Amino acid sequence: MMSDKNDDSILAKMRDAGVDAEAFFKVFSNETDRGMAIASVCFLDEVLEKLIRAVYRKDRRIKMLFKDNQILHSFYNKVCIAYFSGLVPEAVYEDLKLVGEIRNKFAHSVLETVSLDDELIANKIYRFKQLPPDFKQAYPPRLSLLLIVVHIGSLLLGFKEGLGKLGTIKMGVMFDMDVATLQSLILSPQVIKKLIKHLPEKS
Repeated sequence: MMSDKNDDSILAKMRDAGVDAEAFFKVFSNETDRGMAIASVCFLDEVLEKLIRAVYRKDRRIKMLFKDNQILHSFYNKVCIAYFSGLVPEAVYEDLKLVGEIRNKFAHSVLETVSLDDELIANKIYRFKQLPPDFKQAYPPRLSLLLIVVHIGSLLLGFKEGLGKLGTIKMGVMFDMDVATLQSLILSPQVIKKLIKHLPEKS
């Protein structure tokens, strides 16, 4: 079993990578379900851009690719480019698309009352390839989405750091890892417990 010291070390490493999981939980947990779904994509979109920029030519004109109506403006396009360029493994690619599908369900249902607990959306959440099977029994959909978004965000930033040290070819070998290995990288139960402490109490 991990000690509190090791848990704190993991959280510190996430902060160093640019993902302040505790702050993320504090901010996102106060969002409505709709706000959380939309903000999750905004967060991952920003991290994906950092990952893609890390392997592109260092040219100030690169920013044009990410502007409105350009090839890398949309979240979906960033997800596809990252995967087909060999920057993320297939399970991460599939999970990123699922986050986008969940966001779209809320974005296209403005006049409807939509919840993360709705069967259709909850089923999507529990389809994330990187969520261990026991999550469905252990955590509700809203918390599971929070955890997977933090997990994916930290992985993407870790990939960005790895690219700087290993280069794309060696990183590509790492992406042959199977889903079980990726699942084992998800936040430990001890870290999850620490993060949950930051959730506001229900009134």
